[in-house]
Amino acid sequence: MNKIKDLTDIFINCRLSGLSSKYLNNDHLRLDELKPLFKVSELGYSVNQETIYCINIGKGRTKVLLWSQMHGNESTSTKSLLDLMNAFNNNEFLDVLENCTLFIIPILNPDGAREYTRVNYNKVDLNRDAKNNSQPESKLLNDYYEKIKPDYCFNLHDQRTIYGGEKGISPSGLSFLAPCYDIQSSINVNRRKSMCVIEHIYNDLSLVIKDRIRLYDDDYNEDCFGDHFQKKGAATILFESGFFELDYNREITRKYMFISIVTALNLISDKSKSIITTEYLSIPTNKVIFYDIILKNVNVDSMNVDIGINFIETLKGGDVEFTPYVFAREDLSKYSGHKEIDMHNRKIAKGALIIDVKLNKSLVNELNIKLNL
Repeated sequence: MNKIKDLTDIFINCRLSGLSSKYLNNDHLRLDELKPLFKVSELGYSVNQETIYCINIGKGRTKVLLWSQMHGNESTSTKSLLDLMNAFNNNEFLDVLENCTLFIIPILNPDGAREYTRVNYNKVDLNRDAKNNSQPESKLLNDYYEKIKPDYCFNLHDQRTIYGGEKGISPSGLSFLAPCYDIQSSINVNRRKSMCVIEHIYNDLSLVIKDRIRLYDDDYNEDCFGDHFQKKGAATILFESGFFELDYNREITRKYMFISIVTALNLISDKSKSIITTEYLSIPTNKVIFYDIILKNVNVDSMNVDIGINFIETLKGGDVEFTPYVFAREDLSKYSGHKEIDMHNRKIAKGALIIDVKLNKSLVNELNIKLNL
């Protein structure tokens, strides 16, 4: 517990200001603030000719490749990485830099980040392009991997607000995965190293965010970079920034992702630690059990149903807007809402609750469906 408190204090001291929005692109990186101990280079360019940067720091033998915003609208881990670099600027975690060399790509998909989209400028999901290697961004990542031959890879993402646990009632605040390298889900030395790191994070953070850490889906997909690099021989770890109650800008998650990355690096840099893992497979798995909002007991055409509503994120005026859309109209007793409103069998016209359509504006106003962002 004291260890996590110490890391929390460092985060509070080193958290970069001005990054509270989910919208983050190359303009927000502030790489000019980095000290000379960082080497900032240009790996190349995106489809739409945005620069893809890499930051190199450390002098240790263990090489760690970290990349974020492969999906342009997943910025939480990027902010955690920037906080980490600021911590290095403040002379924190020097043991990590003594024993490891870090290669950090803060935004792999700058076009997607600029437009706040999952895909790149060519509408391709880069995390389904590892094998085809059809996009400039994918080629840069594959080529850089071959150039540095990392011992570890950290693949950093955001996950949706819909995930919870098989048995728990809390949303998934963080999720991790030691990706498979074959369809049989075999375990070799490198995958076991990935499992060990995740188990270590789980054991430490569960002390403060109990029932908030889960395993992500581990179906093998050779088109995904995690599976691809695991197969190539690097111990690869998927980090997924999840959700805490009504924290849609993911500022709470940002803190715990920072702690997770530091915990992982501390373990990797400590040569006295073993790679034995015994608990990884017992970590709870993700399950889709949440909607952002559930309207309970709604009377639609004389039938009592529940209405499941999720927010769609869109870029508007340089910030992210959360718009409620109807996703389900059925019995949702097996699901939970981050916000639940009992409608007490109130009659609502069917046309006001069309699936895949924005929630009726007058109903939004009447129910006071809004977020304090």
